[in-house]
Amino acid sequence: MSSSPAEPQAAYFPIRVVSNETGVNAITLRAWERRYGLITPKRTAKGHRLYTEADIHLIRKVVSLLERGIPISQAKSMLENGTPEAEPLASMPAQPSQWHQYRARLNQAVNEFDDAALASVMDEVTSFFPADITLRFLLLPLHQQLHEQMSTPLGGARFAFFAGFLEGRLTSRLSEAPEGQTKGTLVLANTTQEDALELLLLGIMLRPLGVRILRLGGLVPPADISAMVNELTLQGAVIRVTGHPNDQQLQQLQNLAAETGQLIFAIGHNQDQTDLLRRKGIVTLSGDLQQDALTVRDVLTGIQS
Repeated sequence: MSSSPAEPQAAYFPIRVVSNETGVNAITLRAWERRYGLITPKRTAKGHRLYTEADIHLIRKVVSLLERGIPISQAKSMLENGTPEAEPLASMPAQPSQWHQYRARLNQAVNEFDDAALASVMDEVTSFFPADITLRFLLLPLHQQLHEQMSTPLGGARFAFFAGFLEGRLTSRLSEAPEGQTKGTLVLANTTQEDALELLLLGIMLRPLGVRILRLGGLVPPADISAMVNELTLQGAVIRVTGHPNDQQLQQLQNLAAETGQLIFAIGHNQDQTDLLRRKGIVTLSGDLQQDALTVRDVLTGIQS
């Protein structure tokens, strides 16, 4: 499926801009082009991809179908056959989206502490959808749902069960080489006793953006992170901090930023701590993991737009 012919004055956008506009990372966009022929972007003299407004509109159509849980191969067929973008699958008005069905199955497996059922659903989902899409439409919403239920009977245990399962499934992915040109290497470390699943998920989302991750397990003192960054000449670290750091913790974070002279990104803090952490030399992230991954990538590569 190729792009519409461009007008002479048509605007062209690099893949980074398209990724930011659509929420689909560059690795996935290139896969859609190579494997499925969904889009045929223009090329510069140096071979860089350029996309039109029509391409962006088409990508958003694909995303809207993926949101319903329709695999990419089926999405291509539906678009080629002229399925209207806004058509709500009227022939199945009472059916929940495929993502809701997957989430319901995962939620049931979590409620029953059934790791075999969890594995079965995850195997099925990952055979149809790339990791970033699975995280965006399935795992992150379920993680948030379970987090909100932690105060209910067994809620904390179920959240921990799901977090442990995901950690086991996803940790090995961090050891895989980043796809495409490597933009740098960051330490991934938890400086608190609190849940580190979101930190791991952020690391997973950074890998297809070309960022190599060295993950440290358990509670890691900032001094150890500083020593590792300096010893290995790394580009910085992504760390989880506590919601309201005390004076000692703030001093440790300031020392980490000062001693390394590198980028130290932080998640986990309450938003009212943002300005304080920034004054200590920490690059604060928003908690929106998809956007945070793009922010880390852009800051790491010196892209400010």
